[in-house]
Amino acid sequence: MGTVVRIDRPKLTIGRDSDAVDLPLDDDVSSRVHAQIFSVTVDNGDKQFWISDLGSTNGTLLNGFSIPQQESRLLQDGDKIKIGRQLFKFAMLDDLEVEYQKRVHELIVHDDLTGLLTRKSFSLELDRELVRSQRHRHEFCTLMMDIDFFKKVNDTYGHLIGSEVLRHTAKVIQQTLRDSDVLARYGGEEFIAILPETPKPRGVEAAERVREAIEKYDFPASIHNPEAYLHITISIGVSEFPTDSETSNTLIEGADLALYEAKQTGRNRVCLFTKKE
Repeated sequence: MGTVVRIDRPKLTIGRDSDAVDLPLDDDVSSRVHAQIFSVTVDNGDKQFWISDLGSTNGTLLNGFSIPQQESRLLQDGDKIKIGRQLFKFAMLDDLEVEYQKRVHELIVHDDLTGLLTRKSFSLELDRELVRSQRHRHEFCTLMMDIDFFKKVNDTYGHLIGSEVLRHTAKVIQQTLRDSDVLARYGGEEFIAILPETPKPRGVEAAERVREAIEKYDFPASIHNPEAYLHITISIGVSEFPTDSETSNTLIEGADLALYEAKQTGRNRVCLFTKKE
């Protein structure tokens, strides 16, 4: 949502095949090589931008009308393009407008305090990972994480320190997980992550690394005294696609139930979701 894609080459191909296109889509409705946007310089030196459908299965829509296969249409500022499940707006923007759109995108996608993805953005990433893992028959794990006794931190040290603890927790988790993993602030003191191409045993190992890193970390205990530290712990629930579920809601629910078990059995631990027979 709100991502800006610059057309900075003579031809921009769009489709599902990341090896064959310039703009790959995680979208099972789009074709491998679906459409193309290309530029033409006219007599007065101005550039025109055109779009063509490259023989896609489900077609390319321009302002609600289908573009005939192998034909091209001239793009105008504000045109709406639909490719698969994705909706694009073609816009002629100057640098200031591009910067504004990027800032809007940041506000939509990222949590202000931690810089992590928001809950809504995470849901979109989870849906994309489900489609990708179904197509390639990969496993992946979902981690639901919750800081133990966080209310006590706020009550003892104040909400400013509570916010610092959240910010540092996000940093520690991010540094412990892989760059390819997707991390979000799920709400309050809860965090959630997707670990692509990760079976259960490796998911539990990753969760244990996070738990240990949080337990050992020196969190700031004072705004004024940089040498004052406090220690916290975190509880984590793990669920796996496709063994535990093949839908996003039940995957999250499974991780949440495992997290509840971790809380009920002593906190500062990792629990794995298991289906009840």
